[in-house]
Amino acid sequence: MWQLASTGVRAHRGAYAGTALVLAVASAVIAVTGVLFESGLRTGASGDLLSGGLLMALASSYAGTALVVVVMVVAATVSLALRGRRREFAMLRAVGATPAQVRQTVTLEVAAVSLVAAPLGAVAGLFGARYLDPMLVRAGMVAPDFASSLSPLPVLVAVVLIVATAVPVGRLGAREAARIAPTAALQDSAVEASEVGRVRRLFALVLTAGGLAAAFSSLWIPGIVGGATASISAFMLVGAAALAGPVLVGWLFDRVARLHPSAGGPAGMLAVRNVRGFSRRLTTVVVPLALVVATATVQTSVNQAITTAAEQEINAAVTADLVAVPDEPAADLAAQVAQVPGVAAAVPLATVPAQVRTDGDEDLAFASGLAWEAAAVRILPADLAGTLDPDVVAGDLAALGTPDTVAVSSDTAFETGAGVGETLILRLGEDELEATVVAEFSRGMGVAGLVAGPATAEAHGLPVVADTVLVDVAEDAVADDVAGAIGALGATTSDVPGYATTATQSAGGENDISTALLLLLLVVVAVGAASTLALTTASRREELRLLHRTGTTRRQLMAMTTVEALVTGVTAWALGTVAVVPAVIGVSAGLLDGPPVVDLAQYAVVSLGVVLLALVATTIAANRTTRLATAVA
Repeated sequence: MWQLASTGVRAHRGAYAGTALVLAVASAVIAVTGVLFESGLRTGASGDLLSGGLLMALASSYAGTALVVVVMVVAATVSLALRGRRREFAMLRAVGATPAQVRQTVTLEVAAVSLVAAPLGAVAGLFGARYLDPMLVRAGMVAPDFASSLSPLPVLVAVVLIVATAVPVGRLGAREAARIAPTAALQDSAVEASEVGRVRRLFALVLTAGGLAAAFSSLWIPGIVGGATASISAFMLVGAAALAGPVLVGWLFDRVARLHPSAGGPAGMLAVRNVRGFSRRLTTVVVPLALVVATATVQTSVNQAITTAAEQEINAAVTADLVAVPDEPAADLAAQVAQVPGVAAAVPLATVPAQVRTDGDEDLAFASGLAWEAAAVRILPADLAGTLDPDVVAGDLAALGTPDTVAVSSDTAFETGAGVGETLILRLGEDELEATVVAEFSRGMGVAGLVAGPATAEAHGLPVVADTVLVDVAEDAVADDVAGAIGALGATTSDVPGYATTATQSAGGENDISTALLLLLLVVVAVGAASTLALTTASRREELRLLHRTGTTRRQLMAMTTVEALVTGVTAWALGTVAVVPAVIGVSAGLLDGPPVVDLAQYAVVSLGVVLLALVATTIAANRTTRLATAVA
């Protein structure tokens, strides 16, 4: 069987080359995620618990989306690479091959390609992860001398995941030809069914219902957690479209054909009839392209929604006239500001690093890293002088004057399950303590997830140095004059809207990391989409040859494939847009006081890119395929 499988790989090296490229790129993305996670574990184990927790949080949040995208793209690419060989599988059955032998041959072929491509991509991802190090340093997530931990473990994990995804898909791709009678398989191998099975329909309906439910989960799951949950709906809806693809895509193409039955002359008519008749084949092209639109739009829109929500909450929470941020931390800055003429009140705010226990099981493997989450505790003085309103919904902030007490945002309360009167296990400095929750407030994105009083920080040896001073200006004073005098003390002063804008835009390093990781995902999807487009076009040589023999010119064939690519690209764009709309609405509804937000610039670029990718990839493949088809016709 191995000889037959190796011969199959060599004979179809063109198709497997595109598949191998997709597997390699997908493996690289998984390896990068593994490097981030392992670096977080090792950094935390070395004593830098805050940096380790931030790296693991970054890797964990990225891993879920990356795995969904990788599985969908790899499955679509491998499935399409094998779909064009249905006639070959039928011939094997007709000459005496058993179903088990066909499945075994395909398994060996896909395994061989995966075991060559995945390690190469994983090794590239392993060393490429080092290019993220400067971004992590700029974001303040790690120390300036940080270097990612490199070991064989991320490579091994990436290879296992890729093989575990590609091989089962390969077996499924050969199942249909292996199950039915040889003569029926040979007869049906040139025919493409547009229907899907009952089980597949059921799963598509379940994913659709789950996607719509997830989209609006932000209405009862607060804050960023709700937004992240809502964003998953876009991937669930694209997955539902993949399952119901032949029916859905066929229906869409049928509507196009009815609206313009003879658009574009003979070439246009042939194109429309082709897309109607081969909806199953084109589904494997439409879904990856739709995934590009959905992935890019939902990620950028969620980031924009979070930024806008944080800005709204800062504006609502800070009731002072001015906000002063020192150029260099100074313990006595608030006292100096208070002495400035025209200042009615100067309230210092500080931040201390901490870790929160997220799992009470001490015996968890790697509990020192996985059971703790990095956090920043906002230190508030006992008297806020009316300059800050976190919007307390339960308890009383006055109780923060007692050591080992904290107030939590609604988001933190939901994540940890700790409400007023309960305890949170924290690490402050070298100490581990059980802090009593004395209040809950709603404006966590504008204030902080955790709030404590100076007594708690000082009791555990942490210095309280003001990083922000809230300033109230006297009624008879001029705000600009006061701001100028405070600036002379070595602080940057602005009004509250200006401070909110600066604060939400100051995470430039984090945005760089998010953008880089998003681009990695889009590369996986784009390579997968380009590969499926090329494979689909190249597999049509016999069809194009027959059309040429019946009088169709090469120019008409190129025009036909161009129209098909345009229809396919626009359909993918529409499907991706529809899939992402519930997520955008749900995320905005849970985070914002106002209409939904969308990164329109990014959406426009990605939408145009999807259509152009369909056109360019198809044109390149069609140029060679039509030349070969017409040359031998």
